[in-house]
Order: sequence, then C-alpha cells, then structure tokens
Amino acid sequence: MTMEQLADEVGVSKSYIWALENNPEQREQRTSAVVMSNLAKALGVTLQDLMGEEVSEAAGAKTKPEDVAFFRNYLGMTPADRETFRKMMEVFHGKKGE
Repeated sequence: MTMEQLADEVGVSKSYIWALENNPEQREQRTSAVVMSNLAKALGVTLQDLMGEEVSEAAGAKTKPEDVAFFRNYLGMTPADRETFRKMMEVFHGKKGE
C-alpha cells in the first residue's frame, strides 16, 4: 500500500502519514484516537500493535505478533463462530495426529 492509498483510507494527507512514519517526535500536533483507529483498520492490525504493546507473560516470550493478532481476531468473533472454529481446530488437530 502506498502512502497516498493509506492516507486516503485513513482520511488524512499523504504528508501527515509521512510525518507519522518518519518524524513522529517532531510533530507538534498529537495524533487523535480516531486517526490511530483508522490507521489500525487500514493496516489490518490492532491499536496495541501500533503502540508497540508487549505481549503478556501468559502468552509466552516466544509468541509471534501474528499469533497475538490471530487470537485477538478470534476473541472478536461471535460466540457461535468461536465454537465453530474450535470444532474445526479439533478436527484438524485430530487428523494431524493420524
């Protein structure tokens, strides 16, 4: 995705995206929660990912960021979808052991 495409999706200028990426400490204006949320959606990540939030100890030190994102997506599913997904994983895990 180009800076221009990202800027269009987020609703800001290309120069704003450039400044966020290259000189965040020199920006006088703070980035709003709305812009951060739009950035996360456009990039397919979470706000925690954008903020560089550490993975919890419960997840383990070797947990990859994509695994954390996967689990967050799982938690965002409806209860029925989570149940279906768990059943699919059980079938997959069972066939893998055969």
